[in-house]
Amino acid sequence: MKSKLLSTFSMLRFFIVAALTVFCVSCDKTETTDSTGFILHYLGVTDIGPGMSYTLQAPTYKGSAPYDFTITKITLDEETFSNNDNFVINVETGEITIQNTDGMTSGMYSISVGCYSNGKFFDFKDAVQVNMLLAVPEGVTVEPAEVLVNQDEENWAEASAQVSTEADKHVSITGYAIAQDETKPYLSYFTFDPNTKGKIIIRESEKDKLVAGESYTLNLKLTTKAGEHMYNNAVTFKVVSKPRDLFYIETEALPDLFETGTENKSVIPTIAGAKEELKFAIKSVTPETTAFTINEATGQISVPEGNSLEISETPYVFTITASNAYGSNDFEGIYSVKVVAFIEPIQPETFNYTPVNKLYQLGGSLESQKPDEGFVGGAPTFQFDESNSEEIKAQIAQNIISINSGTGAISIANNHTLTAKTHSIQVRVTNKKNKEGVVKALTITVLKNPNDFEYVSWGTNMENEITINPGKDKNNAIPIDTSIKQEQDEKYRNQFRFIHGRDAQDLQVLHVENKNGTSSYTYELVRNNYIGEADIFNGINVLTDGKITFTKADNGNGNLKVGKANANNGTHASAKGCIFQVKVTATNNNEAPAVSKNIPIFISTPKAPSATKYENVHSDKLVYTILCKPFVVRANPKTGKCSPFTTEIHVIGAAEKDNGIQKNFSLQKGDYDTWTNFISWDFRDDYSYCNFDDNTTHGTGNNASPQNLLAQVWSNCGVKQATTNTPFRYYNHETGNIDISNNTKAAYIKPTSNGQYELVINGDVWKGDDNKFANGAVMGAMRFNLANSTSLDSGTNITQYSLFIWFDETYEGN
Repeated sequence: MKSKLLSTFSMLRFFIVAALTVFCVSCDKTETTDSTGFILHYLGVTDIGPGMSYTLQAPTYKGSAPYDFTITKITLDEETFSNNDNFVINVETGEITIQNTDGMTSGMYSISVGCYSNGKFFDFKDAVQVNMLLAVPEGVTVEPAEVLVNQDEENWAEASAQVSTEADKHVSITGYAIAQDETKPYLSYFTFDPNTKGKIIIRESEKDKLVAGESYTLNLKLTTKAGEHMYNNAVTFKVVSKPRDLFYIETEALPDLFETGTENKSVIPTIAGAKEELKFAIKSVTPETTAFTINEATGQISVPEGNSLEISETPYVFTITASNAYGSNDFEGIYSVKVVAFIEPIQPETFNYTPVNKLYQLGGSLESQKPDEGFVGGAPTFQFDESNSEEIKAQIAQNIISINSGTGAISIANNHTLTAKTHSIQVRVTNKKNKEGVVKALTITVLKNPNDFEYVSWGTNMENEITINPGKDKNNAIPIDTSIKQEQDEKYRNQFRFIHGRDAQDLQVLHVENKNGTSSYTYELVRNNYIGEADIFNGINVLTDGKITFTKADNGNGNLKVGKANANNGTHASAKGCIFQVKVTATNNNEAPAVSKNIPIFISTPKAPSATKYENVHSDKLVYTILCKPFVVRANPKTGKCSPFTTEIHVIGAAEKDNGIQKNFSLQKGDYDTWTNFISWDFRDDYSYCNFDDNTTHGTGNNASPQNLLAQVWSNCGVKQATTNTPFRYYNHETGNIDISNNTKAAYIKPTSNGQYELVINGDVWKGDDNKFANGAVMGAMRFNLANSTSLDSGTNITQYSLFIWFDETYEGN
């Protein structure tokens, strides 16, 4: 296998392409797809500033090769934009050039791209998104502009830079971020120090990815009251060290072969370390000889025509000294040579790979697929050829597909995202007798994994109608239907509301969507990854057949155990509900890898903390509750698109029946119809985030820890964690004034003209320091008031957990 050094260099030579299963733009929802399943994949340019130009590389694709590219539509902040050669597409390749940006209006530009494939025209809506920012304000500098990171020093990873402003310019920066560019994978190596405003640092968890000899240039996105600003080429982290990790060829290919009496040269080695004053020297050769020389500048080892080296089975072993401006290093036994009578030229007909006819998606892997036996060619070097498709190049760039340069063995990791079809992996082999080389392909047929499934449904009770009791008589209350049914609308799937935490129903698996085959399923509760009421989560049991049961309260009344107080007590703390996950694993009897997915389950247990009296609504003290339908809003953290929801206000209580079981009921007739004329409703506090993927830097929990994603969102909004000025609020809770700013808000509830509400998401702050967007769910305490007052910090305000937000970058909107 390639060394770690060579692998790292390979990654830096290519731009990492986002995983196709997550970041693709599919025609399935905009145009009918043909039998090839044609899909086009662009990298997204997120941030750019005035005066900058950029060429977005050609898209990858699934299906027949695309041609005749055209830009079909451009929008600016969802309004049609007249393109005056600001965006130009290459008709043949699909490359998009962004140019003439000096006078462009700031905002989010969405570019729709059309092309032909196999004789059909496809239109990809919003295939690329570009966030045009304002120019950097005057008086802003970064010191130093070039940070020297010397990896030979003990605390080298503490190197940093500071954003500064001139006091007389009156520049006030409220938010700091590294501008996004998906073609620069190294952006995730850096972040802003959460404890020092404007300080750019190296992320501790990513420091080992920095390569000595490389420079990393960052653009900054700075937020002021005037908007978002691009600081282009703001700072460069220049990583240096004395020479390290010298590499000639794979260990398996040693010794190299030199033909007696003829001119021979080694490959030019790669090396990590600073390039200033870089020199190479031969420190020793065993057996000892002076026949070999080394190019001081490149490290290439050679012997001239007519050299006196004799044929021998004993190889010459080299120790090479490499030095630069920061020091030197000896690399013992790093290269060896055997002198032979004759080096066989490559015989093209002997170089072949046996096709691999079955490589599954989602877990399928290939280990060391070597060329067929009988290959003829002395001291060969194998490498991927430039003729590979963009899809294959993308996997190579991420080191998912790798090759041993000495043996030609190809490996494919189990996290590959290759599309289901036959792929050709082009390999070029060269040697000293055939420097042009011979290109052959390993064909790989990728199959859909029959264990793959789209979703698991435990159903919902959100589609049940809430029965209105016209008499408002507690003693004759009509119970709210909590029975579980197969959802008819997927937006309600796996959402369950048990008001007061009562009448909990065990949940049976109702449906598994698997279109590729028949599998067996096992189920397991995901521990240590939930938010909400601990008493609910700790009482959950998931059986191997998928049945979810809830531990009931000790009094046997059929209620969920919510909080430490008795569920009968109308004054206990607000019930949060719970968000958790069930790990579902699909297997079958063939060789296809098992597929596991974590399925989120949402439990809502809304309740007011106490009975409240509103003279302008009703003279009695009642338990008021806001019910959202659905109570989970899907949101794209990148685009800000959200799913709609509706709200209703109910009076919720409990009536004693003959059998002693408490029943939920609702009173909403007559004077209650006017409630929505008085309500003010907003997020309050107590926010928590449940991470749905394996990104350890987006930790589950509240915003107190820097590893929690919410802490990073707070930082993106320029809001301190310890303040009550949360980036979720629509109102100033003390004054009652509307207090929103696109620069400092992450999300908020906005009233609409029809007495309903919409969720507003700032689609640029829901990401971590690694520049990866949220994939998980958020809940927080929400406060409402029926007294026609927007002052939500005192008085007859009611706190509940009415609405959950599910962040999913693949969500495209309704």
